Amino acid sequence: MRLFNPETMTEVIQGFHDTAGAIELPDDNWFFTSTEIPEGKKLAVNNSGEPILIDISQLAE
Repeated sequence: MRLFNPETMTEVIQGFHDTAGAIELPDDNWFFTSTEIPEGKKLAVNNSGEPILIDISQLAE
């Protein structure tokens, strides 16, 4: 089970971090397979609290 905190946009490790507000993500979620955010992208959270990547240009809109 992999946990993600949509407020802090970080991985949550049970027994080490506070799990309040964390959501469970599937093990194959891209957030756990990528080591860095691609250039021109920014980490954001969708309506379900899951991590998504958005274009930095979308922030100006």
